[in-house]
Amino acid sequence: MKSKKLSYNKILVLFCIIVVSVLMTGCDGDLPIVNIFSADPSTINPGESSTLSWDVSKADTVTITPGGTVASSGSTPVSPVVTTTYTLIATNSAGSTTASVTITVTVSSAAVTYNGNGNTSGTVPVDPSSPYQSGATVTVLGNTGDLSRINDGGTSYRFTGWNTKADGSGLDQAEGSTFTMGASNVTLYAQWTPYALRDIGPAGGYIFYDKNSYSDGWRYLEAAPSDQSTSAKWGCYGILISGADGTAVGTGEQNTIDIEAGCTTAGTAADICANLGLGGYSDWFLPSKDELNLMYTNLKLFGVGGFAAGPCWSSSEGGTYAAGAQYFSDGRQYYGAKGATLRVRAVRAF
Repeated sequence: MKSKKLSYNKILVLFCIIVVSVLMTGCDGDLPIVNIFSADPSTINPGESSTLSWDVSKADTVTITPGGTVASSGSTPVSPVVTTTYTLIATNSAGSTTASVTITVTVSSAAVTYNGNGNTSGTVPVDPSSPYQSGATVTVLGNTGDLSRINDGGTSYRFTGWNTKADGSGLDQAEGSTFTMGASNVTLYAQWTPYALRDIGPAGGYIFYDKNSYSDGWRYLEAAPSDQSTSAKWGCYGILISGADGTAVGTGEQNTIDIEAGCTTAGTAADICANLGLGGYSDWFLPSKDELNLMYTNLKLFGVGGFAAGPCWSSSEGGTYAAGAQYFSDGRQYYGAKGATLRVRAVRAF
């Protein structure tokens, strides 16, 4: 009798083990099943996209992070800007099942270069931070190499900035502005516009004359941005300087050369201009009477150049004891004594 009872207990224990095992298996089987969760392609370049695809069974809700709630099966394009892992979470009353895929965004680099776009002198800037990784911030450089475009087909041009296309039809990029680097190389082209009256000239002065064509090596006259002296003598009072009597536009430079040759006194109006180094140029001279008058009519009357009301010297000699001068209060010209002290404003031709 005892033996039969022992066998019965063993059978009962075995039955319980089987039931528990079946119940546990049944619970595991009730969890959601992720049949598919994939990304195609799994590696992309910046700006490209990949397609997430999924199929889930036995789920009440399905979410993809980052993203949101989705149907139990489907696909969607994604365009991560950096390498990103997407996690699918399938949930029902029994619990949750997760799956993950990673889309790798390649770390690319691209160069920023500058192009003079027809410059006749100077050098293009070189960006020391180039190449840049995609997504980096680029700060646009200025005209650090003094690019210029002088006498290109009879016209000179001033630099106005950069553009992503040579003909200016792209995106303007001003000095100091910023943009976000993409995956491709960027070339910034110098942009140019013809000089006009009162523009800032190559040496930093003001354009006050354009003779409309190049001859004798120049077309434009540029006045220094400020006076070189407020009290200089014309010099060599009582001495007639041979050749320094030109009054017309275009004679100031030769007048200055002749004054320097015939008057050895240092610090005269012409000497100050002839020895001036300004804006990277040393070809300055004292303007003739007509050139001085153009400075008055094309600059002073427009409020450009910061001219004081008092008179300025010209390089046009009026005889042994006098030389041409002009008031900038009213434009009146006269011949003053060479020993008088007047203002001096240098000019240059280009």
